[in-house]
Formats: sequence, structure tokens, C-alpha cells
Amino acid sequence: MSRSMLLAGLALAFVFSVAHAGDGAPRPLRIALTLQHGLPTTHAMIGGKWVTLVLDAGSYQVVGLKTAVLGRVPVRFTGDQESFADADGHVFTSRIFHAQPLAAGGLLASQFDGNGLVGSSGKGGLPQDGLIGFGLLGRYQMVFDEPGGELRLYPSSASGVFKRECGSEGGALCLERGVMVSEVQTGRGAFRVQWDSGSAQDVLRPSAVAGRIKDADLLRRLTFQRFDVAGQPTGPQTFTLRQFAAPDVDAVLGTGFFSTHVVCLDPSRGRAAFR
Repeated sequence: MSRSMLLAGLALAFVFSVAHAGDGAPRPLRIALTLQHGLPTTHAMIGGKWVTLVLDAGSYQVVGLKTAVLGRVPVRFTGDQESFADADGHVFTSRIFHAQPLAAGGLLASQFDGNGLVGSSGKGGLPQDGLIGFGLLGRYQMVFDEPGGELRLYPSSASGVFKRECGSEGGALCLERGVMVSEVQTGRGAFRVQWDSGSAQDVLRPSAVAGRIKDADLLRRLTFQRFDVAGQPTGPQTFTLRQFAAPDVDAVLGTGFFSTHVVCLDPSRGRAAFR
């Protein structure tokens, strides 16, 4: 859930082709995924070397690789560094590298700038080799189909994707510093939640419910019987209560939600939907 603003990642160069079905609708770029340690994981190739990467729409990085992995993947360090804080408030300094090419299923990037993942906590402590983040995934309409074992990416300009994939035009999604946020309505009032495929848990701040639920700060888990997100009813929805420093939301929708729904996210148009 990093707020990292990797400006160098904005210079990505892509090579991809989008096929079209007979009705003119674009076919998606498909990335096979499995849940490993509670996170959607895919096999990818960078510079001819195989790596395992988390599909992390909650991290603004383009690509992040652990320090040990950077020793076996052909990259060129740019000499630039970047400091960022993780969800628990730990501050890290990471080196920026340039690499080419990346292939993950149907997604191809001819060259890109990425971040080193440092330390043994946060993303640096993942058992996977690294991640593909929002810096790349956010250029598409994303359809996370974890029950079906696939991420489907559509061009941001494609029409009809949400109706076809999630059966709805969806509700509001706001992009705040690279974080996708929607409002939810519950029996305990309204909350702001982040959509984060890179979180292994659905997490709720105890402080967000402290004034609404007696002894909320003593609870480990909390279930909302009513939980309407992006204008769609769902529920019951259970959260682990844990205080976190960032991002500035009340809760995070992670694997608990993504693994039981098909989730459509369109940051360019500000929409989210699910079925």
C-alpha cells in the first residue's frame, strides 16, 4: 500500500496488441494468477529471467523487485533513489532501476523503470520476488477474477467492459495519490475503503469505528451485516481490526474481498464494480 510516486515510471514504453472479437469489443490482455500466501501471483519474465510477481493494484510502483532478485535479473541502476513509507509508517529508501523487457501473460512492456524492495517488512518481506503495481496496471481497465485465476486488462478507452464483466456500470471510485478509494455504506454509517489486491487481509482501522462501536479497540475482527460499496450491496463483510499509518482511508479491501468476487476497476473513468 505504498504511496510511492515513481515519476520515472511515467516514461514506460509498451509493446502490445489488442485483438477484437467479432462484435468489435476488444479482447483483454490475460494474466494467469494463483493465490500464494494470500496474494494474487503470476509468473513473469524480466530480461529473460523468470520471476514471481504479486499483482498489486494498491502499490503505485510500476515494478518492484527484492534486493536479492535484482542480483540475478539484468537491470541498470539509474543512480536515483526514492524514499517512501509503507502502510505501517516504516520509511524506506529504494534504488530506481531501468530494465527491459517485461512479459506477464499477455502484458508486455518493452522497457520500464522500477524500484528495489528493501528490508524484511512490507513488500520487501514478501515470499514472491516482487510486484507489478498500479503504475502499470492503472493504465488499463482491470478485471480481477481471482476465483477464475485470471487478471484481464482492457484498454482504458474500451466501452462496455463493466457490463460484460461485472454486470453493472459500477459506482464511484476516486484516485487519491495513486490509491483507488470508494465510499461504503454500512449499518454503522459511511466509511472510505481502498481497493488493494496486494493486501492479504481486509483491514479496518479500530479508530474508524471507535465512536460507533463500544470497545472497538479491544476487538480483533468485526463483521458488517450491511456493506454497500460503489453503490452495490454485498455482505456480510468481515474485517481484521488493525491500526495502519497509510493510506488515509478507514479500511482496505484485500484478498478477503477479491478472492470471492470478480472486481472491475477503472481509475481513468473513476468507476468500480463487482459481482
